[in-house]
Amino acid sequence: MLQSFQRPFSTTYQVEASGWDTAQSFFVERSELEWNEQTGKCLTLSHCLCPGSMIFLRLLQPTSSSDRALPVAYQAEHVGVTPQGQQLFRLTQVPTKQSLKMDFGSWE
Repeated sequence: MLQSFQRPFSTTYQVEASGWDTAQSFFVERSELEWNEQTGKCLTLSHCLCPGSMIFLRLLQPTSSSDRALPVAYQAEHVGVTPQGQQLFRLTQVPTKQSLKMDFGSWE
């Protein structure tokens, strides 16, 4: 009997990241977002971020949906440094007011 081995599905997206680094300087940097079934969303940056920093990502790849060009807020968790010296972060999307309304009802 053959057992099939399934590799985790992973996709890479070209993104523009923006936010404030550890020196409290605003930055905009192009990078690649890796979306993996097992590890979630990961991003490498040349900038260092404070623990729990919020950053904004905007997809650079052309899409059929116009709202995908809008930036999306993420909380960044530092998970290491790449062999090339880039900072590696795991990202968690910050809930929007609209998604909170759907989950918990109206706030107003």
